[in-house]
Amino acid sequence: MKAVIFDLDGTLVDSVQAVTDIGNALMAELDLAPLSVTETRSYIGNGAARFIERALAARGISGDASLLAARVERFEELYAQAPGSANPPFPGVEAALHALKARGIRLGLCTNKPGAPTHNLVAALGWSDFFDVVVTGDTLSTRKPDPAPLAYAAKVLALSPEDPGFAYVGDSEVDAETAVAAKARFFLFTEGYRKSPVTALPHEAAFSDFADLEALLNG
Repeated sequence: MKAVIFDLDGTLVDSVQAVTDIGNALMAELDLAPLSVTETRSYIGNGAARFIERALAARGISGDASLLAARVERFEELYAQAPGSANPPFPGVEAALHALKARGIRLGLCTNKPGAPTHNLVAALGWSDFFDVVVTGDTLSTRKPDPAPLAYAAKVLALSPEDPGFAYVGDSEVDAETAVAAKARFFLFTEGYRKSPVTALPHEAAFSDFADLEALLNG
């Protein structure tokens, strides 16, 4: 294995409570009903704009582009300030990252989260030295499930997504679609935010415990 690229939210960190809290701050500013964690979980996966759009639509507000843009800007402002403790890693993640890095495997992130909160979170968790490339939702003009962000991450590492030594790890339908479009090997973390059955998502292997990831990658 030469390189492993990870999704962030729902794969390496459990951000659903942080997103719920920030979403509820936005809802309160508009005198709208708060979000439940379950509701938040059903809306995330396609970036901040889609999350806010879905939350507002569920409260009867749609088609107001200026309001949406303002709320997305406010969301990103609040999210950039969220402490690392608000987005805890899933069990076993840090040990897995250490183990892969110790083997000389290059690591990266490919997320739809905007750049500022991504880099702030990575720094707050003490993970900056883990990753050789970080591709965020505003690195390129397109985001996942377009294959361009994953292909860009591979290019930075002087690889192709189709290289058998390149793997992508994610948790959602968006991640699976991205991997298929990029023709990359995909490893599905089953404890994240997917909405479909595991069997409905194309993947090379699925796992629920990060302690199992290294062996799966070797297989």
